[in-house]
Amino acid sequence: MTTAVATNKLSGKWIGWLTSLLGGLFVAWCFYDPSTPKVNLYWFGTIMAIGMFAFDLLPNFVTAVLLLMYYILTGIAAPDVAFVGWTTPIPWLCMCGMLIGVLMEKTRLANRIALFTISRVGTTPIRMYIAFLLAGFIVSAIIPDVITVDILFMAIATGMCQSLNLSVTSRSATTIVLAAFFGATISSAAYLPNNTGIIGLLMVKDMGVPFTWLGFYSENLPYQIGHALLAYTILHLFGGRELGEHISRCRACAEAELATLGKMSRDEKKTLVLALLALVAFISEPWHGIPGYFAFCSMVLLGFTPIFNLMEASDLKKVQFPILFFIAGCMAIGIVAGTLGIPAWLAGKLVPYLQQIDSNAGSSMFAYWVGVVANLVLTPVAAATSLSVPMAEIATSLNLGIKPILYSFLYGLDQFFLPYELAPALIMFATGYVRVRYLIGIMLTRMVLASLIVAFVATFIWPMMNL
Repeated sequence: MTTAVATNKLSGKWIGWLTSLLGGLFVAWCFYDPSTPKVNLYWFGTIMAIGMFAFDLLPNFVTAVLLLMYYILTGIAAPDVAFVGWTTPIPWLCMCGMLIGVLMEKTRLANRIALFTISRVGTTPIRMYIAFLLAGFIVSAIIPDVITVDILFMAIATGMCQSLNLSVTSRSATTIVLAAFFGATISSAAYLPNNTGIIGLLMVKDMGVPFTWLGFYSENLPYQIGHALLAYTILHLFGGRELGEHISRCRACAEAELATLGKMSRDEKKTLVLALLALVAFISEPWHGIPGYFAFCSMVLLGFTPIFNLMEASDLKKVQFPILFFIAGCMAIGIVAGTLGIPAWLAGKLVPYLQQIDSNAGSSMFAYWVGVVANLVLTPVAAATSLSVPMAEIATSLNLGIKPILYSFLYGLDQFFLPYELAPALIMFATGYVRVRYLIGIMLTRMVLASLIVAFVATFIWPMMNL
């Protein structure tokens, strides 16, 4: 039996390798141009690497580093171009975001905030949704790492399901877990820097697109509020009635878990102060003049000093450093593409079609669906780095604002219907309480209807903000 399983697994790996190789060859053949040998090599290596990511043939950071080596050894890019991702703030922001997450988990402060909100607000299914969303906005503001927030929320939701003895096939369990998932991820998407927004904005910064923490929050909040209302409405129609039978016990479970935490410890209070200082440092960039991401990182790293004395060298072992290599590798896809002129070429191909769409809503919906499709074959980080500049150039060609098109594209990257598309979705699905059949139906409905929210915001809200 064990031998058969191992054989099937090996066979699956070979299929993955073959598919990735053929995919790279096919795309390189489709776009082959004898006058641009570097571009031909780029298409082959990049598409093959994407296939390797999709089939999980190697650890993601190994594939990412191999892709960087491929760009250098084949002469597609010089080392200073291939590795320029490390000179951007993004890997360091992610590292410091993870450190804050490690600290919040270590002191259990994030659990306290989430459980307090749920136990005080969640007396009905609708109020429980509000509680998860409010907790998400509070926790996500001080933990700039959506993965960490998602893990914490999944732990709370799983604990509720276990305390209530809910079946993994029940609508109630699915509703609780997805309510927590929406609370963690929708709220996180409204903040810098813990999503693909910071990547997209840094990619187009040289095109004269300014951004600040407060600006990003205010410009994205209208969509995220509409998105949350839509997501929870779909979820309530799906399982609200069944959940209503258990909701009083849900609140009791949260209160019991909160009671076990006891009073706030000294370290919890210091952690809260450190997180808030880091947040204020990022927000107050217009006043102190220091780039917000560097101010944020500096404040987080003060946790190692005697000023706070909260973190130790052992805490660094909990940081997922391979993810940083993966991010830098994915960033290289877009950066190298830019040096080869691929974004301008892609924009030139799409602009004639978009010129027929004479409305902000239509253009934004187009960008949204580009993000949805890109997320099927790319990681969100890779898609944001490789396609943000083309989206910006399309907007410029059509005399439209860059931010509405870019934001709509990023909203599309947040949508999925199969868990493999997003890391937070994999964490949610790994709880074992959500059936694939339920998940696909809910997420596909959300995906389609969310495009209408994009159209509404693009038509009525963003013009009032002069975007």
